[in-house]
Order: sequence, then structure tokens, then C-alpha cells
Amino acid sequence: MPVKKPAELDFSNKKFMMIISGQPGLGKTTLALSAPKPFLFDTDNGIARVKAEHRCVTSTTASYEELLEDMSSEEYKAAETIIIDTGGTLVQLMKSWARKQDAKAAKDGRAMYGVIKTEFDRLCWQIRNQDKKHLVVVFHTTEQAKGESVQTRISCEGSTKDIVWTPADFGGHMFMMGSKRVIGFTPTEEYFAKGCFGVSGVMEVPILKDGQANTFLTDLFKSAQASIDLEMERYSEEKAAYAAAMETGFAAIAAVEDPESAKTAQDAIEGIAHALTSQAELRAAFRRRLKEAGLKWDKEAGAYVVLADTKSAK
Repeated sequence: MPVKKPAELDFSNKKFMMIISGQPGLGKTTLALSAPKPFLFDTDNGIARVKAEHRCVTSTTASYEELLEDMSSEEYKAAETIIIDTGGTLVQLMKSWARKQDAKAAKDGRAMYGVIKTEFDRLCWQIRNQDKKHLVVVFHTTEQAKGESVQTRISCEGSTKDIVWTPADFGGHMFMMGSKRVIGFTPTEEYFAKGCFGVSGVMEVPILKDGQANTFLTDLFKSAQASIDLEMERYSEEKAAYAAAMETGFAAIAAVEDPESAKTAQDAIEGIAHALTSQAELRAAFRRRLKEAGLKWDKEAGAYVVLADTKSAK
């Protein structure tokens, strides 16, 4: 994987990953299906509870092997968003698969969940980075007592629950606030959540009327991408200044051959209108060139001098 400098990073067509958590009956599946051009892996057999007008292409997966096979289908390839509903049930399906992959996992529960954790992470990576799709994973929740308070956590066996939040851009927890359905993207003492790219706080999830388009996540993803694009637009001016600074600096560094040209290059680097990381990068490149040329800074003389060993070698 190539190493990129800040000015080279491009997020113009980002594929988002989102977790939706909440108690049964809140409409998590319908909300997930509001993502752009969805394909649903229905591990919980919940698609029947979704209004017909909001359903999408669905794989009623009965095993993890079937899920992997369906990822080769034309319907999967045509989708823009992959939905796993639910992540907890997918982990259950992965158990028999994991036991077949590793002899130790067939006998030891901890080893089995370790295999599942690794595979779950790999699956999410493939969907987003290799297949270039958004990913939405739905989880039911359980309540856990912590001191005098009660915390809500995703319902998922094994260590997989510890890693699903890390790659996610958004983690939305659905709950009722009075008579309204809402989703929270800012973590609280009661529940985990995650927001970025301008998505935060608590948003109302509308109850859809007959014939009303289901676009909540499509709109949210568009808003997040617009926030990214705006930041990139503001950043583009700095990128141009960075490129100009690097070009000027490298030209000065390339001319370093002796103490006089070294001082000239130093003055040129310090006089550049720097942007982003140009100053640090050029200073590092300048130090490397001094070493190549056999030069060093002499504090007492207040000037660059030829290294003694280099001078004697000549």
C-alpha cells in the first residue's frame, strides 16, 4: 500500500461504514434500507416485517458460506450499499464456518471467536475497500448494569463486538424520545455512538407514510460527503501552496555542493511561504543532502563546513 503525504490524500468518493443499534421493533432495518441502492444480507429473517415498498434485493442467508457465495452475484455487484442485519446473528452463522477453518477453533471456544473476529474484520474491509461499497451493520442491543447506571451495548457474542466500532464512520443508536423515534450519534453514559463529517447529536427518524420515499441514510451520506468535499475545497489552496513550496525547496536543496550553496539553500527554505508539512519535509530533505555532500553546521564558526573525514579523504 503506497504511503501518502497529507496533500496527496483524496476522500472525494468515500465509502462509509455505519452501525445501527437499538432494541427490536424500532425500525432499524427500514432505516438501514434507506441507504443508497442497498443489498440486504438478512440473517435474522426480518425483511418480512419491512413494508413492501421499502424492501430491496435480499439474500436470506442461512450460512456464512452462502453469504460469501452471494457476494459473487450480479445483484451484489450492482449495489452501492451492503446491509448486514444483524451483525450478532452473522457471528452465530460464522461459528460452524470457523470450526472448519481451524482445528483449534473446533475444540476451543476462545480460538473459535478469535477466528470469527478476524474474519468479520476482513469481511468489512473487503466490502468497503475492495468492493467499494457503503456498509451498514445492524445490531440489537442489551442492557448492562454499571454501578448505579444502566448501559446499552450491542448484542454480539465473543470478541467481535470489541472491533466493530473501530472501522465505522458512524454509530447510531436508535431509541424513543417521548413519542418520537430518534437516533443518537454522540456517545453518552447510556449508550455507545459515533459521529464525524458533520454528523453528530440526536436526529429524529421520521415515521414513513404510504408512498413516502425512504432516504434518511442516503441524505445523511450525501451530507457527510458534502462536508468532506467542502473541507477538501478549502484544503486545495493549501495543497497548491504546499506544491509550490516543495518545488522551490527541492530546487534549492539540489544545488547544495559546498558550504556557500548550503547556506543559500537554508536561507531559501526558511524564506519560503510554507503550507501544510512543507517546512518539516524540506528541512529533513536538506539534512539528508548535507550528509550526502559531507557538510555540517559549525556552531563556533557560524557557518557550514566540510566534515573533517570527508576533507581528509580528498
